[in-house]
Amino acid sequence: MNALVLINKPVGLRSSQCVSIAKKKLGVKVGHAGTLDSTASGLLILLAGNATRLCEFVMSMPKIYRAVLQFGTETDTYDYSGEVIRESSAANLDMRTLNDSLFSLSGIRLQSPPAISAIKIDGTPAYKLARSGVDVKIDSRPVYFRNIRVIEPLNDEGSVELEVSCGRGTYIRSLAHDLGKIMGCGAYVKSLERISLGNFNLENANSPDDEHYHLVSLHELAKNFTRVHISQRDSKTFINGMAVLSRHAEYTSEGISELNNYVCVEGDNFLGFGYYVGGGKYICPSVIVPKD
Repeated sequence: MNALVLINKPVGLRSSQCVSIAKKKLGVKVGHAGTLDSTASGLLILLAGNATRLCEFVMSMPKIYRAVLQFGTETDTYDYSGEVIRESSAANLDMRTLNDSLFSLSGIRLQSPPAISAIKIDGTPAYKLARSGVDVKIDSRPVYFRNIRVIEPLNDEGSVELEVSCGRGTYIRSLAHDLGKIMGCGAYVKSLERISLGNFNLENANSPDDEHYHLVSLHELAKNFTRVHISQRDSKTFINGMAVLSRHAEYTSEGISELNNYVCVEGDNFLGFGYYVGGGKYICPSVIVPKD
């Protein structure tokens, strides 16, 4: 079995718990493609069988979230689960200032992940260090916001609902924290739901408790990437871990623009995922999965 499983993770359930549940149901090794906080809900993609080797490629796909942000309060976790560390008035907020601030956060920018996160520092999750009293410092990293738009405008309580389209490694909690600082009154995530990842949508996901899971073919994953077909001769080279000339490949479809350096290679008996090297001259193999 080499497949993806789309899970609609509820609030309160950890991503690792979803993996354990699926492993028992499917009877094969299972992993997840990126953690979804226990305080968040929505689409979690599980990888079953040899598909666990494709984690890097699934995590690279763009994501869309729905988030409700509450202004006027900061918490130590940057969301509703944390302790309040600062409060101020949000009475003077207006939509024009908010839209200008959201525009300033769009595109590629540096973001500091929250201390209460699963990021490991010398092998230990940051949240364990932070909760034990250690002053956690996590380096800023580049993230990409393709689009941030208002779904529900500011209400009298000082909350707003956003739809955020972003790349890998992005923390919506940090987005809320940064936006609160720009607005001068603090902010935290009141609720968060991931609604899509690449071409996979929440509406097609299983509940973790469903008796039977719908298995998604790796060919559906391949649709997110530039796809090529290579000859039988080049297939042997590729399977043996060596790069092949990209000019020998037959291009069958284009993928998502943000994933331009990745490529899906189809042979007679395998599906491979790799990346371009040498300025696009060669396709270097990364993962080879036998066709079912």
